[in-house]
Amino acid sequence: MRIADLRATPVAIGDPPLRSAFGLHAPFALRTIVEVELDDGNVGIGETYGGEAPLRALERARPAVVGRDPWQLTPLRIELERLDGNRPAGFAWESRALAGPALFSAIEVACLDAIGRASGRPVADLLGGRVRDRVPFAAYLFFKHAGDDAWGEVMTPEAVVGEARTMRDRYGFHSVKLKGGVLEPDREAEAILMLREALGPDVPLRLDPNAAWSVPTSLRIADHLRGALEYLEDPTPGIDGMSEVAKRAPMPVATNMCVTQFDHIAPAVAKRAVGVILTDHHMWGGMRAGGALPGFWPRRLDALELACGDLARRHGPRRGRDSGAYVRLRHALPLADRRGHQGRKATHPGRLGGRPEWPRPGCGD
Repeated sequence: MRIADLRATPVAIGDPPLRSAFGLHAPFALRTIVEVELDDGNVGIGETYGGEAPLRALERARPAVVGRDPWQLTPLRIELERLDGNRPAGFAWESRALAGPALFSAIEVACLDAIGRASGRPVADLLGGRVRDRVPFAAYLFFKHAGDDAWGEVMTPEAVVGEARTMRDRYGFHSVKLKGGVLEPDREAEAILMLREALGPDVPLRLDPNAAWSVPTSLRIADHLRGALEYLEDPTPGIDGMSEVAKRAPMPVATNMCVTQFDHIAPAVAKRAVGVILTDHHMWGGMRAGGALPGFWPRRLDALELACGDLARRHGPRRGRDSGAYVRLRHALPLADRRGHQGRKATHPGRLGGRPEWPRPGCGD
């Protein structure tokens, strides 16, 4: 079994006028579909960040990929990092240049999908086997402007509650996350308290302002939301800032911004900066790297947990292929039982209280 071809196809996906701490989403979001074709005709498919830089990186990687045995993924990673380099210091959070770990991850997912299709096994089995059969999803609420969509304007706490009710009624989500960093922090806290009142005490709530707040603001809002949040995600920038918040916040703090590679774990643990790491195979260097995280975990720290990360727009408007990779990883990842993937509205049809195992091999169709 050999890799006969590596293809990268850019796609543009219509995106509603969502808001975040980074500003207003563009009307089209860019993604790259990665295909690995084997010499037996099986084709594995992955998905990664969009734009010209990922296309160039994948084209540069093609000579190192074509002709290889797709099972030999570790030598491939070594070769790609030799050619393209590890993630440089200060590398962009979402790995837009697709260097090092993110480049390998894009190709690894497609290889694992192709191997799964050729062998008739789901990718979760290639990662060591399933530790759960169902994967919960969480509703992902955004503030947004009115646009050419059915959701209308959502720029007040009252509108956020309506958005949450609709999403839960339509899709069956059992937990809810709000993307913050848009309104004044107190208004976003008001939205969380209104969600708590509207949805009751048993629905886990999360708030993510994407590191837009200072440490004092983060602590003030955390104290105001005492008892209302399951966790507060990335309220302030950096491991040091998160450590200051974590020392006094009444709920766990989570991150997928300041701890995104293995070198970050030691300082984060030493400074007790986070309670939950939201894993993302794009950032960590592939599905197998994400699956290896529990082996690095300091189990003596009872408050620290792992959770699979985001399926939502701030990490790219993930389509079915990327969602399939996340769910397969979650099937095989220990220490992630309490958390739910964060599903973007209308991305996944059907009832999303728990996504069952796909019957098809690879990452599913």
